[in-house]
Amino acid sequence: MLFGLSGVELSLIIVFVCLFGSILSGYPVAFAISGSAFVSFVIIAVLSENGLLYVMEEHNGTTEKVPVLAGGWDKALLSTLSTWSQGVFSRAFGGNVETLLAVPLFVLMGIALERSKIAEDLLTTMAKLFGTLPGGLAIAVVFVGTLLAASTGIVGATVVTMGLISLPTMLRYGYSKALATGVIATSGTLGQIIPPSIVIVLLGSIVGDMYAIGQESRAKELGVTVLEMLGEPAVLSTGTLFKAAFIPGIVLALLYAAYAFGFALLRPSEAPPVDLGEGDGYNLKSYYNNNAYLMVGAVGGPVIILGIAWVLLSMAGFIGSQTLGEVTTHGPVSHGVMALVVLNGFLLCLALALRPHHERRPLLLGLAGVALMFIVDALFVPAEATGGARFVYFIIPIVLIVHGLRAAISRLLEVEALRVVSPPVILIVAVLGSILGGVTNPTAAAALGAAGAVMLAASRKLSDQGQDNKFIIWAAYAVIILLLLRGNFDLRMTIETITFEDRIAIWVGILAYHVAVFGLLFSSWILIREDIMRPVVQETTKVTAMVFVILIGSLFLSLTIRTFGGEHYIQEFLRSFEDPRVLLLVVMFVLFLLGFVLDFIEIIFIVIPIVGPVIYAADPALMPPAWITILIAVNLQTSFITPPFGFALFYLRGVAPPGITTLDIYKGVAPFVVIQVIGLTLLWFFPQITTFLPELLPQN
Repeated sequence: MLFGLSGVELSLIIVFVCLFGSILSGYPVAFAISGSAFVSFVIIAVLSENGLLYVMEEHNGTTEKVPVLAGGWDKALLSTLSTWSQGVFSRAFGGNVETLLAVPLFVLMGIALERSKIAEDLLTTMAKLFGTLPGGLAIAVVFVGTLLAASTGIVGATVVTMGLISLPTMLRYGYSKALATGVIATSGTLGQIIPPSIVIVLLGSIVGDMYAIGQESRAKELGVTVLEMLGEPAVLSTGTLFKAAFIPGIVLALLYAAYAFGFALLRPSEAPPVDLGEGDGYNLKSYYNNNAYLMVGAVGGPVIILGIAWVLLSMAGFIGSQTLGEVTTHGPVSHGVMALVVLNGFLLCLALALRPHHERRPLLLGLAGVALMFIVDALFVPAEATGGARFVYFIIPIVLIVHGLRAAISRLLEVEALRVVSPPVILIVAVLGSILGGVTNPTAAAALGAAGAVMLAASRKLSDQGQDNKFIIWAAYAVIILLLLRGNFDLRMTIETITFEDRIAIWVGILAYHVAVFGLLFSSWILIREDIMRPVVQETTKVTAMVFVILIGSLFLSLTIRTFGGEHYIQEFLRSFEDPRVLLLVVMFVLFLLGFVLDFIEIIFIVIPIVGPVIYAADPALMPPAWITILIAVNLQTSFITPPFGFALFYLRGVAPPGITTLDIYKGVAPFVVIQVIGLTLLWFFPQITTFLPELLPQN
């Protein structure tokens, strides 16, 4: 054979040469993948039929040449087409359909928010807020990129929006071209790791199967069942991955901001402080004796203290439930109550910190209600209490909290930054809170996010026109009521016995549902009337179609590799590594290199199905599956900023001013590629960053 390579090895080379050649040809990626699968199959079939591609096998003591397509090209083609069609059918209508439905919904959510101009307001306001710090404009871009990532998850929309608005401003005030382009391109990619993330959704649609297959193989080798080996089913849900990805995403954002701040300290002339004219009309600085640290502590201290208390009490077993074997023990306080304590306590304390000259009595009563809710749940509410009983127990704390929130919200909305930030933050809390709290699965949360984005866009449009948006506000309240009912009552109408309190909850839910649907229909009509809905739906359809056509084409390519034994060859090579962590390190390095030339969708649907059954066969106590998946996700996020084919670089180049060259952008992203590697290293040595939240929060 050529260069001593076997027929399988040469066939793999042919496939990857065809793949890279088709991508570099300029054809759309979705069609390039399908075309490379067809072309490579034809080349391999012709060479195999002519005896040029073969493997050496022993039969009855003699070594024979066996073509890589042992049954002939016609049998291989029929087998591939049959398996491919079944695979497409199962992908479209099988067990993963619910997970994949989240893709168009999250895309719609992101594009609707981008069209509503909320991102522009965020960038302008955050620039005023952070501008006076060294590197403040760059830090503002990171902050907005994080918010947009958690509320949209669309890299293209985020990078283009920030490039159009922030890049000219940063250049005008003397910011380094490299820092400005690098921070914009990289912050826009946070949407691929911070939930809700399309990368996580697509990974979740396949790695669950990979984990199950891998653990079944390991259990078979040990001669036991998966349940006997693990003590639980081998299940890895998308909801678990969302929880695992949240803290790593925040860590990456902090690393970006730290780099921007450090750059400004070392080279102040290239990232100067900028005063964009944001006045302190309320004279907060003098109230805090011009001590910025004191003011920041007053604003952020309460939520940090409450968050640390939540974590410590959960680890001590005081909050939430713990399951050991078949025995479940409940702590005195539930996670749901603690979430309300933290959220309401933060809002009330924030109003005290930002509007200290107002009357404090309503806010103090609200804080008393928060404390009373915690005490009542700890001392009086049994773990098995029904939703109706809980409502009775909490009626007095609820009244006090609502009284305090009425005053707090009206005062907080006086602050421009909070008025601008609150809409996307509310959407983030609703979507992520419903997932992380176990109220809904990611697909239902995606539907909630899409509906919320449509209502936010419509509300923004009505506000710009000076019209009343009370119908949308009522619909938002109705959605909140539905989430609370879903988390505390059994709303199934098909069960035989429905309790009185559940029946009331069902009727309240039906009423809230109709109000929410009316608000959504009204919002949709507003967007249709203003000709906003049409481009949103068109763009959503284009992005969704691209994702699913790539999915179908990549499945065809994977099956082409399988016809000549390429998949088996790669898996056997991977199994030759005795240490599973070394194996994972090799896979991560290969994925990093592929990120320079392939898109994340191609890597997910071409590479992961081949290597997944091997890397997910490791002992989950040594290599937790959620940790493996988030390492892969962060690695795939890096593919957006690695030259020459990083998508974020193309997006930014398309909207950059004439003075910005491609080389400037490459120089700008280079330090952030290093930061990505640092982030991966932190995740590698500290898996708790990914496993902490799934272990802390209730399962879906």
